[in-house]
Amino acid sequence: MATSTTKLGLTKPAYTDVVDVQDLNTNADLIDAASGMTICTSSTRPGSPWSGQIIFETDTLGTFVWDGSAWQSAGGGGSITVAETAPTSPAPGNGDLWFNSTDGRTFVYYEDANSNQWVEIGQVLGGGGGASVTVDATAPASPSNGDLWWDTNNGEMYLYYDDGSSQQWVDAAGPSVAVQSTAPTGYEGQLWLDDTDGSMYVYYTDPGGGASSWIGAVSRSGGILQVVSTTKTDTFSESVAGSTIGSDITGLSVSITPRSTSSKVFVLYTLSASTSTAPQTLHTYLYRDGSQIAIGDAAGSRTRATAGGFSYSTNVVSNIHEEFLDSPSTTSTVSYTVRMAHGSGSARTMYINRSDTDTDSFSFGRYVSSITAIEVAG
Repeated sequence: MATSTTKLGLTKPAYTDVVDVQDLNTNADLIDAASGMTICTSSTRPGSPWSGQIIFETDTLGTFVWDGSAWQSAGGGGSITVAETAPTSPAPGNGDLWFNSTDGRTFVYYEDANSNQWVEIGQVLGGGGGASVTVDATAPASPSNGDLWWDTNNGEMYLYYDDGSSQQWVDAAGPSVAVQSTAPTGYEGQLWLDDTDGSMYVYYTDPGGGASSWIGAVSRSGGILQVVSTTKTDTFSESVAGSTIGSDITGLSVSITPRSTSSKVFVLYTLSASTSTAPQTLHTYLYRDGSQIAIGDAAGSRTRATAGGFSYSTNVVSNIHEEFLDSPSTTSTVSYTVRMAHGSGSARTMYINRSDTDTDSFSFGRYVSSITAIEVAG
């Protein structure tokens, strides 16, 4: 009695049967129809496939093989789907690709011993992250481990990192240097240069992980932050009454804007001064924004001043020099000026950069006076 093969249903005559030419022709037709790959669509797959049958779907561009119970992607993968949602029909196979046309992310279908899922290409399995890149001025609201963010404000790339106990955006290029007046949020190893006083800090977490803070890496305390100076080369004269202080010396002032309230300002001035009578004592005074600073202690009727000198002759000029470390405690601009007085009880004319006599000859000169302000980090 004739039997049939399990895949194509070919007729197999028994040893005692008479060979029927029709059976041979039918078998040949079945073999011809089944040879090669079946071309179909996902909705017109063969209704009665055999184990090992291969089909190519023209609508999904996928190649599948029947494993005896279900269609599997041929070769363990290779199907590519471009859609807004993950493909479900036909059922995805291990290695299939899906390009999400909504956000431009690409996923691969992955099957392990216990589960199967779509995994974003570039993702570390189990990390819960991905490889999406956000280009914006602000960080994405719901990032995943491994996501990237390009900050359009400062032109830097950040990586979202989950260490198991905390999550943060870290500089993708490694610890960066933030140059600003206030401390940034900070992450381990980041550097911060305080542009108000030039101090450098590093963000550090103690070995126990209990506390994190900015600690000084390079202190600029005592360092020079800026220097401002004024040099006066012309002359100045003023009639000053006895026991009074004159006005600011014209053209001999300096202004400076401290970078920090903790900064000190080191003020230096040098005067080439004389009076209309000699011998005569000379007194000089340092002012900040119109207020007298740096004067000696009170001692009876003695004159309290910043610095002094003595004019031996109306033909000569006295050189008076003073230095003072001021603490203005401000970041607003401050101005320093110098004024003069003399020891006579009557009015006297006081001069800068010339003598009283000032004869036009080689024996007499014209001189220079200056004032300098140096900001020192506190």
